[in-house]
Amino acid sequence: MANNKKKAFTLIELIAVLVIMAIIALIATPLVMNIIRKARMSADKRSIDAYGRSIELAIAGYLLDTGSFPTSVEQLTIEYSGNEVVCTTTQLNSDSSVYLDGCTVDGRSVEYHYGENKSSTPVTPSYTAYQLGDHVSYNRVVRKLKNR
Repeated sequence: MANNKKKAFTLIELIAVLVIMAIIALIATPLVMNIIRKARMSADKRSIDAYGRSIELAIAGYLLDTGSFPTSVEQLTIEYSGNEVVCTTTQLNSDSSVYLDGCTVDGRSVEYHYGENKSSTPVTPSYTAYQLGDHVSYNRVVRKLKNR
């Protein structure tokens, strides 16, 4: 008589494999979620940095076009194509730098600020009226204003 026993896993073996997989999932899930959270925070900070640099570039363009310092962000044409960044504090400093604080990126609050708060040197409309031939510094590069 032929022995027709089929080789198969027993119920105990299948349950043991499922328990091991569940334990691995319980250990791995928090680690993966933490990595995702850190990556999102880093991306949000980089979005704020890119937005701040865009404002600084807009200030430089405004200075070169008009010869005067902008008194508010509304005067600037900001070219930025990243995630939506909204800040409660946007301060234009007298050295053409920007301070951003209280920002949200795509609706997520970010505990991060861009630039340096130089509130002791407030921006006034009569800050400087640059003339042709003046030397203007932006990002440590000195340029001479020329007639276009």
